[in-house]
Amino acid sequence: MAISRLFSSSLKRLSTSPPRAPQPPVFRRTMASRVTINCDMGEGFAKWKLGPDAELMPLIDLANVACGFHAGDPLTILSSTRLAFASNVAIGAHPGLDDIRGFGRRKFDVSEEEVYAGALYQIGAVKAVVEAEGGVLGHVKPHGALYFILRDSPALLRAFLKAQLALSPPPPNQPIPFVGLAGTAHESVCKELGIPFIPELFVDIDYDAEGRLLSVGESRKPTEEGIREKVERVLREKETLDINNKPLKLPFLEGGFTICLHSDMPTALDNVRATRKAVDEFSRQ
Repeated sequence: MAISRLFSSSLKRLSTSPPRAPQPPVFRRTMASRVTINCDMGEGFAKWKLGPDAELMPLIDLANVACGFHAGDPLTILSSTRLAFASNVAIGAHPGLDDIRGFGRRKFDVSEEEVYAGALYQIGAVKAVVEAEGGVLGHVKPHGALYFILRDSPALLRAFLKAQLALSPPPPNQPIPFVGLAGTAHESVCKELGIPFIPELFVDIDYDAEGRLLSVGESRKPTEEGIREKVERVLREKETLDINNKPLKLPFLEGGFTICLHSDMPTALDNVRATRKAVDEFSRQ
């Protein structure tokens, strides 16, 4: 299924019931819905705020909302949901490992049952808030170390996706889409289980020379200029740059995809603005 259909079918289910005013289509700034921008959001906790969410939200198309394990809490999930609705942004759940001190970026062993239960708990929490506010959960994207663990372990990924399927609407509706890395278990196991898959490109963290995504800790510090160069190259040449600034071909760039950015980075607002500007300028050509 084309990515534009995946996104549009999710967005059609978002409610704009009163008192919310009707909003323009979420793809108003993208190139025929082929490229969208997603951002990890709602990653504060209690009185601790992280990231300029209010400034970022109008610039993105999909918000990945933290679910309470690596960051987030009930009030933050609720405020993030309302903020996304106000900007007509599709909402996804962003579950992580139960590691709030390490911000979900430290790897440790987990069992299939732990992954399944954690996914049910976290996705279910965001889904409940979104639905209570009159919307529908549009996608799921794992966070940090969990994202890489699921990439490298099909068994753990199946446990995670079992929970995602359990929380999806019943047939004939499509399951909640999964956002992840093309050409990895993320994509193949989703296909195996009949879950719509949305490939994503990272521009504020690096890939190695073989096209393998590196963690935040392994990547260079992003700059506004570097991100803009990457995005422009992706849109023009269908290739990105690896950690050594060498051209890197990623086959999924020939089709539809979403560009991921992180709200917790010090330059997050500049990074997202640079990406938004590059996508908008290309779409006007």
